[in-house]
Amino acid sequence: MAEEEKLPAGWEKRMSRSSGYIQKIKSGEEDFESLASQFSDCSSAKAGGDLGAFGRGQMQKPFEDASFALRAGEMSGPVFTDSGIHIILRTE
Repeated sequence: MAEEEKLPAGWEKRMSRSSGYIQKIKSGEEDFESLASQFSDCSSAKAGGDLGAFGRGQMQKPFEDASFALRAGEMSGPVFTDSGIHIILRTE
């Protein structure tokens, strides 16, 4: 089965939107917290996207792998999990 067949319906639009958010953050046009507060479907939106500290084994594997591959201050590209598409900013 091709990778595209495994992704949920509407992923292309969400991927495009996520890429746009990443560009706005990198250019300084917007900040991560503001965009997360406005557009995230996660309960962390109320905290500007801040999930707080977490360890290995507490998040879905793709999210965990991407999070722990980042250094403090780095931002991921789009990360796909069963919950959706995520942008991760590692703060610690």
